[in-house]
Amino acid sequence: MHKLVSINLVTGDPVRLSAFYRDVLGAELEENHGGPDRIEIWFGPKTDDTACIVANRDAGFAPRTYNTCQGFELRVADVEALYARVCAAGIQPETAPQDLPWGYRYFHVKDPDGNGIDLVQKL
Repeated sequence: MHKLVSINLVTGDPVRLSAFYRDVLGAELEENHGGPDRIEIWFGPKTDDTACIVANRDAGFAPRTYNTCQGFELRVADVEALYARVCAAGIQPETAPQDLPWGYRYFHVKDPDGNGIDLVQKL
């Protein structure tokens, strides 16, 4: 049995990327583990049972020289409210909220680095 602890992203600007998750998606940031070079992005209680995204500065490569984009699925309590919040922040989601045949409602958006995020609510 394995347990997911965190998802590490490599980015040229961890501050900008983490600000998106905080300001648009309502995440909490923990900047005490590496400062502007390593920022933890939490979507719930900061416990051993909660996974987080970690934005790590990559000063060794220009972001355009290799593909660092990832894809995530984040579970949310109210997909419609989050969709309204994202749109109010001036961000155009890739899709409007839609139902999936297996009992979920979701929409898709990209963060400033181009990482895809599916925001999913169990119906």
